Amino acid sequence: MIDPIGVTPGTVPGVRVEPQDTTKVVPLQAVRAPQPAAVAETSARETAKALGAKPPVDLERVHQIKRALQEGRYPLVPAKIADRMIAAQLRWAEKK
Repeated sequence: MIDPIGVTPGTVPGVRVEPQDTTKVVPLQAVRAPQPAAVAETSARETAKALGAKPPVDLERVHQIKRALQEGRYPLVPAKIADRMIAAQLRWAEKK
């Protein structure tokens, strides 16, 4: 026979354990409807214009890397470069 779901007395070898009445009743609280998400102030067209006005590359960062390369401070690891080139090629091949 299958025991019903709920609290049933348990047994420990040689001792019978009775459940204690420590059940606390918690009153239910009213459920509030979720608030709608905030609407963006700008439209997609305005955002596209703003992004189009900026260059797609951070020129300051490019200049920092160029200076570091010229000064020998930028670490070049040929194996890492090769691995990333191969991974990029594999991603391009998967998309086709």
